[in-house]
Amino acid sequence: MKKLAAVAVLALTGSSLAQGDQLALRVSQPLELTGGVTGAYFHTTNEGSADSQDGFRLTNVVVNLKGSSGGMGFDLAMGSLLAPTVWSNVSNNMISYTTGNVTNNEAGLLWGYVSFSPFDRITLDAGLLTTNVGYEVVNTYANPNINLGAVWYAQPVIYPGARLTFELTEDISLYAEYNNDMINPRGDAFALGSLGSIGEISYALNYYDYAGYKNFVDLVLGYGIGSVDLGLNVDYQWLDDAQTGQDDSAYGVAVYVIPNFGNLSVPLRLEYFDEGTSGIYSDPTSPAEKGYTVTLTPTYKPADNSFIRAEVSYLSTDKKVLGGGTEDSKTSLAVELGFTF
Repeated sequence: MKKLAAVAVLALTGSSLAQGDQLALRVSQPLELTGGVTGAYFHTTNEGSADSQDGFRLTNVVVNLKGSSGGMGFDLAMGSLLAPTVWSNVSNNMISYTTGNVTNNEAGLLWGYVSFSPFDRITLDAGLLTTNVGYEVVNTYANPNINLGAVWYAQPVIYPGARLTFELTEDISLYAEYNNDMINPRGDAFALGSLGSIGEISYALNYYDYAGYKNFVDLVLGYGIGSVDLGLNVDYQWLDDAQTGQDDSAYGVAVYVIPNFGNLSVPLRLEYFDEGTSGIYSDPTSPAEKGYTVTLTPTYKPADNSFIRAEVSYLSTDKKVLGGGTEDSKTSLAVELGFTF
């Protein structure tokens, strides 16, 4: 993380940046610059199927800029995200969570919103919001694992909307938001929740309602014991209008155990989901019904802002929904190099 002298006035001497020209930057205030660049190789056992596309991929390119002054602030991220999951290790093209469209590996807007604090302890965010739901985030270099989990797959990511946050105490915040989630087409949704910590336990409790589609309650807990970080994500979801013969509810549980040994860590993720015929955690047109995942990601950090990690992930389902409908399990392998700032 760095404090960056931000662009307030951009002055160009001459008509182009040819040799001898000068680019002058003046600073109006300090900004915070963070982000990351990661590249990986993926392989799965279901060769030749839609969920197996072996090869090298650029997994994250994120430049995140933040600033605040006089009760106003902003959070803006540009770049590209691959978002590989235990279901499909890698897609042919990167997806924009702001529009829902294929980006063809092009960089673009990832998220961005403006913040306004009219009173102490109260903040309004408006724009393209990142969700408060879940343990994992879409910029995967910030996660302990390379592939996103099955529980993450059923959760919101980035969407246009507004969020009002109230700091109840130094350690506990409450929020309410209205948004247009539901990528292609957009639809109304709202959420209520609380974030913070109680003693040594961090938590996030959310209720999320997609109008005319589904609702869910999500709980995230985090705790540290010595050199071991522990995480839990419990997710219960239900459909507003289930079709004939379709189950109307599902639940998922993800457990994270991350032992740290200096610059070496060995993150372990265990997941279980039961969706019946709802397809909430897989695909409504071809539900998996039940399943579990096991993901192990040994990680070495040559420096605080870089890493090399390998991963083996196993997914098992009750129904044959993998490998083009011919398999009920898959093993995924990945190796990733990353640099963060």
